[in-house]
Order: sequence, then C-alpha cells, then structure tokens
Amino acid sequence: MQIRAWLFAACAVLTFGLSTAHAQNYSTGAVDIYNACATGPDLPQTIPEAANVRHWWDLARFPQVSRWENSDVWNTDFTDGNGDLEPQGGSDVANIYFFTGHGTCQSAPQAADPDFLVTCSGGTLGSTNIGTSSRWGNAGGQSRFMLLDASCPMDLVSLGNNWFPPFRGLHVATGHSGNRTHDTLDSSSRGDQFAARTVGVTTTFLGIVISTIPKQSVTWAWMNTGLIDVQSQVCAVSIANDTTAATASNRRDNEFISPSFGPPIGNWYAWRWICS
Repeated sequence: MQIRAWLFAACAVLTFGLSTAHAQNYSTGAVDIYNACATGPDLPQTIPEAANVRHWWDLARFPQVSRWENSDVWNTDFTDGNGDLEPQGGSDVANIYFFTGHGTCQSAPQAADPDFLVTCSGGTLGSTNIGTSSRWGNAGGQSRFMLLDASCPMDLVSLGNNWFPPFRGLHVATGHSGNRTHDTLDSSSRGDQFAARTVGVTTTFLGIVISTIPKQSVTWAWMNTGLIDVQSQVCAVSIANDTTAATASNRRDNEFISPSFGPPIGNWYAWRWICS
C-alpha cells in the first residue's frame, strides 16, 4: 500500500458524542439501475450505501437538502448552470454532496482523458464530463465538499485537466483513480465507514469520554476508508485548493466536514492519495 501527497500551483493567473456545532447541510445521489439504459452492471449496494451515509449525517443533525435515487438523479445535476443549482437536486445547492454510482474508466488513462459521472434517468444514459462541465461554488453555489464514490472519477494522471477547473469555491473533493481492469467495486460499507469518520462518535463510560469512532478530516477519513472493496492498483484520492502551497496542504489534510474552514481563495492545489 502506498500513500503520497502532492502540491501544484495553477498558473492562471454527535448524548452519542456527535458534535452538532456548525452543522453543514447535505444531499445524496445514488444510482443503482443502469441496465435500463443499456449499460451496466447494476449497482445494488449504492442505495444502501447512501442510506448509511445519511444515517451518520442525520445523527450529527446535518440538515438534509435532498436525497435522490436512480432515475431521479440526472447528469445535469452536476452540470454548471441551471442543473447544478436546481433547488431540489442540484449538486451545488448543499454544502456537502455525496454521489454513489458509475463513472467511466479508460483502459489506460492519459493526462488529456476526461473523468465522468454516469446516470440513468428515464431510460436515457447521461454522463457529465467533470473537467469541462462541472463548476462548484460559483454563481451562488454552496458546495464545499464533493464526495464521489464511483469508478475512476478522479484519475491521478489527469487531475490538472479535470479537477482544477471545478474548484470555484469548492473546499475539498474526494474520489477514486483506476482503470478498466483495476476498478472500484460496488459497496455499501465504504461510504458508511467514511461518513462515520467524518463526524466521529464518542461515548461516556463511568465519567470517561471514549472515542469509539475517531472524528477525522475529510481527507484522512477517505484515506482510511476509500480502499474498502476495491481491486488492486485503485487509489483513493483527495484534492483541495487555496492561496498558497501551505494553505492548500493544510486544507487538504486538516479540514473537517464540520466545522469547516472559510472559503478558499487562490490557485494552489494540493492532493493526496493512497493505493491498494
């Protein structure tokens, strides 16, 4: 198992111990049925996974903005403009968005290859090219954390092309890097354990406070859970941006889902990954 970290300057210019302070609001999107759109396989664990994620965030009293499944999740929910700001389901409406479903893997991804999120709505296959179509945190968007559990939506080789442009106020994003023969598997426990670590659980026994599930920053929660149920050579990836190398690295490693840091400003990007 390997773990790495990297920086880049873009030239361009809770009694249960769950903390409820500074609660973020959130949305989930989960797609199971893909065969109806002449692709596949179906992913029967995505609906339970999203429910597990909501369980933990509801315990932490995060307000729920929306929860959509299958044909109610549209590719336009992730497309900059009216789609991602659609009040009932847009990915830029809530502070936190968790997606579980398909992405698209190349056999051997290259730096210029796109990253995708894939939906199946009304019998129509939909895909969103993240690098060209997704922008989070702009035009009144509220997204701070974009959390993706899918196949290859964050390939390491193409981060500059696909993941620098979407940061328009976004704080931290997580996803997987892989290829067609080294892929993320359908899992209900990966998101479950990830969400649990983002809020943490403590209990009190004989007056002693015990941390039963450690509360971790978004990045480290993903580094510790993102490789559950994946094939070999798949990487869990997290990326953040801010003003300088130091502040971008600090945000990447130390920003909690709640309370979160202030808005990022700047064109430095820092990412971290761990591979199976």
